Amino acid sequence: MIGGAPAAEARISLLPTGSGGLRDALPTGTRSLMLAFHSLEAGGEDVMIGAVIDVVGGSALHPGAEQIAVILRFWADEASVYATPGTRFTLWYGRAVGEGVITRVADEVVGEGS
Repeated sequence: MIGGAPAAEARISLLPTGSGGLRDALPTGTRSLMLAFHSLEAGGEDVMIGAVIDVVGGSALHPGAEQIAVILRFWADEASVYATPGTRFTLWYGRAVGEGVITRVADEVVGEGS
């Protein structure tokens, strides 16, 4: 948790514009993308969870970029149930525009070097 809200580190990749990805880059700190996690219930619909996406190093999220290290600061407490290391998710902007995988939870990220 960071500031009382669930947070995690992830690696994300964005589809190129020509393959249905974003038309323009999004700045670090964007709240424009939703994360779709597979339901924990058999046959259930994906669970959409919002997050602030901070790019490690502060660059923008460009269409077609791959394996971008990000910190996800989730809006909902339920994210702590879904955002566990190794969990894959889809980045959603009215359609699928990329994918990612959770690499570490915030306690592990924040705890390093402290």
